[in-house]
Amino acid sequence: MKKLLSIMLVISIASLVCGSLVGCSSSTTSTTSAAGPLQQKTILIGIDTPLTGPAAPYGLGQEHGVELAFDDANAAGGVTVGNTHYTFKCIALDDQYDTATATNNIRQLVFQDGAQYIFTFQTEGTLAVNAELSQQKVIDFTVVLDNSVITQPTDDYTFRAFVSYPEQATAYFQWIIQQYPTAKRMVLITTNNTNGEIVQAATQASCQAAGLTYVDSVLYDAGTTDFTPFLTKLLAEKPDMINMTGAPSGDDAVMINTARSMGYTGLFVLSNNAASDLLPITGAANIEGVLDTNLPPQAPFVSSITLALPGREVAKWGASYGVTWDFYSQATIMYTAMKRADSVDTTAVKNILQDPTQTWPYAAITGGVAKFDTPEAVALVGAADATNQILTPWAIDIIHNGQDVIQTIIEPPGSTTSTTP
Repeated sequence: MKKLLSIMLVISIASLVCGSLVGCSSSTTSTTSAAGPLQQKTILIGIDTPLTGPAAPYGLGQEHGVELAFDDANAAGGVTVGNTHYTFKCIALDDQYDTATATNNIRQLVFQDGAQYIFTFQTEGTLAVNAELSQQKVIDFTVVLDNSVITQPTDDYTFRAFVSYPEQATAYFQWIIQQYPTAKRMVLITTNNTNGEIVQAATQASCQAAGLTYVDSVLYDAGTTDFTPFLTKLLAEKPDMINMTGAPSGDDAVMINTARSMGYTGLFVLSNNAASDLLPITGAANIEGVLDTNLPPQAPFVSSITLALPGREVAKWGASYGVTWDFYSQATIMYTAMKRADSVDTTAVKNILQDPTQTWPYAAITGGVAKFDTPEAVALVGAADATNQILTPWAIDIIHNGQDVIQTIIEPPGSTTSTTP
């Protein structure tokens, strides 16, 4: 009888312990035994970007690149931390390149949907909520040009995960002088917003550094459809180059058509555009010889992953876009950081992204690597911002017969590594 009572007492104690463990397992940190089954959880990846309007080719490329990268992350097994297995789900909201909409979208993704990892595009909307994102410890991979978006320590969870125009411009213009020695005079037409102001300042400074003459500029309001008055003003200055960096690709296409119809035969200078995004509006003849910093799917410069992206986009969405490769690469870095941190906690992931000893795979380019917090980044954006500024290889291409053709790959801070004829 005593033996039976002892057994029952042991069973009762074991039941209480198990009950305690079950209560803990329902919290964020699992206490399930390592021998037990994995918990299955989903990490929401939020994307705020323009899916409609003149900037849609950029935004759709962002959506597609991020989603395809996390499709591949899921196929590779997601992330397992302790006894929890995480897979990813992407949700994209259309901000129509509008500040108020972008601000609302980002807050919805974070405060309603619970996203702790996001990708943002629209400048003023991102800047408006940047402090809130830092307070919530939300990792944001952004393409905003304004350096204040990555100024430490306030915004230390926001990373600029691409090499932006201000960091590219001087090397870009130096290459133009080498290839087009008679091209001396540059004018600029871009958007009348924060991005446009940053592009204007960077263009002026980089022209001076490269030995070009910065002649004049026009910043136009969103929603403009008739660019004739602006181009009339600029063409009167007899430019050799019209720079349209910072303008949505839909506007770029209309401006190119308008300038060509007015008799302009000189160069167009773009940044992060693609022939495929312009071609439906311009036709091949009007964009012949256009210069850009896009990375077309051209072997051997780009990776097999990049070469496959257009077909995967068409299969999933019915269309492909010219900048998908960059966003795919950014999302791959975010996923790789979770794997290396062995954690999905955003502070742990932030810390490993900011580790200057880490080198990240830049999936778009064959053998491409990326780093944060390098001496080159300090030289380009300053010590306060370099921790969260990525440096990657980037390309200069020329449009020929309606196709982007890579001319050179630039390694930061501007050394040419390879050139096509």
